[in-house]
Amino acid sequence: MSDSVVDSPDSFPGWIMPWPSFDVDWSRSGLVVIDYQNYSSNPDCGVAQMIASRYPDVAQYYLPRIRETLANTRRLLDAYRRMKREVVFTRHGSLLSDGRDMIDRRQYRDTQSRELTDRPTLWRRGSREHEIVAELRPTDDELVIDKNASSPFNGTGIDQLLRNMNLETLVIAGMATDMCVETTARDAADRGYNVIVVEDAVATFFAEHHRAALSALSRVYTKVWSTDQVLSEQN
Repeated sequence: MSDSVVDSPDSFPGWIMPWPSFDVDWSRSGLVVIDYQNYSSNPDCGVAQMIASRYPDVAQYYLPRIRETLANTRRLLDAYRRMKREVVFTRHGSLLSDGRDMIDRRQYRDTQSRELTDRPTLWRRGSREHEIVAELRPTDDELVIDKNASSPFNGTGIDQLLRNMNLETLVIAGMATDMCVETTARDAADRGYNVIVVEDAVATFFAEHHRAALSALSRVYTKVWSTDQVLSEQN
């Protein structure tokens, strides 16, 4: 099944409600890079390494997909830096070494993950796994927001910071499509931001989950564009 999601009624002929519609002032747009961290996106460590060694069927889809989406995110990053537009990164994980700042369900899930796989699903701030992958390393002048929940709008000051930076449109790349990307995109749209999710710059572990998440977003909350479309629309 193709990962491509076309942001048009042709994709969902039975859909009768209005589609998300907004004009973009690209000078007030920012690139938001969600959780492209070593634990999820570096095949040499963390969850990605565990999947490669224990779940080859999942890895056969996921690891090539990550390579593709990281390359496209790098294209977006280079363009935003070249045009001197804002770039914001998020990192997901516990802020304290023992993880007690996480909600109970999250702590329990990590305990279960260690029992099943010998490693957690998330890593604490300061660890190698928590860091942004080398291909996308932030510059000193780019905002990096650490969060201990799926969406940075839940538990961080990102909303105020984005408004201070005069941003109204958020272009979202990152990991994972059906988890932190989807939750962040919905939260941003509900707070009045224009949101564009870049379908070939976001990834998750299963193709069907990727498509389902983008399908829901494109019908109600966000535009879903390709990297090429985002780059061609810049002015």
